[in-house]
Amino acid sequence: LLGAIVFMFYQFEKPPVYFNQPAYQRALENGYAPELTALQTQFDDVFGQKRAAIRAVLTASSNERDAAINKLRELDAQAHALRDRTKTVLAQAGVDPKSKESDYVFITFILQQMPHGVVGLLIAVILCATMSATAATLNALGSTTAIDFYRPLIRPHASDHHYVLAAKALTAAWGLIAIGVASFASLVENLIEAGNILGSVFYGSILGLFLAAFFIRRATGSAVFFAALFAQALVFILFATTNIGYLWYNFIGCAAVLVLAPVLQKTIFRGAQSLAGA
Repeated sequence: LLGAIVFMFYQFEKPPVYFNQPAYQRALENGYAPELTALQTQFDDVFGQKRAAIRAVLTASSNERDAAINKLRELDAQAHALRDRTKTVLAQAGVDPKSKESDYVFITFILQQMPHGVVGLLIAVILCATMSATAATLNALGSTTAIDFYRPLIRPHASDHHYVLAAKALTAAWGLIAIGVASFASLVENLIEAGNILGSVFYGSILGLFLAAFFIRRATGSAVFFAALFAQALVFILFATTNIGYLWYNFIGCAAVLVLAPVLQKTIFRGAQSLAGA
């Protein structure tokens, strides 16, 4: 909803020709001011016509609406072409940004349209939410690693104090891993999309585990566990060999777990079910 509001705002309020202003300013400093200024002037002219075309579409009669929409589409194509030419100039200036321009739309809106006090408050809110989520995530990772892996596999008979220290050390280790991942985040073209892709690879199998626990009562833990392993392997294979949309991995992983768990229970783990029932 917020993205739609910002999009509509910039249909009537003049945006910059390129939202990544740090890269744009570096190109100006590198001697490309004449080219960029000319492109900005052309973009401003096209934007003025486009804004008038939007209003014409809103007020046009049914007979005139198609022509007004076609005119609007032509102007929108011209605006996109000017943005592409601007990006080409930035590349020539040696400041071609690796991230997508769309990543800077919201931050540009905040910096240019909101009062300074509100901007500071918003930054504080973002930092608080980020710190809270990060702290909870690291704590969960450290505790889970200590309880589910360290205690049963490495030190099964240690004291509680030892496990507390181990959990703290593992939390710090996960923090270092997170810092390492963040250090390479600038190499990703779109961090949000990369996070969604990575999550989609694993979320389907995890969702399948939960749904199997609720709805497939006759399947034992072993059957569901190995079904999840097979489902995850299937997702990995599809990720490496196909170009399907990454959101499909959620459905495929979940469906594979729900299908394979009963099959494995009826075949390989039938004896385990009888033993559990006894």
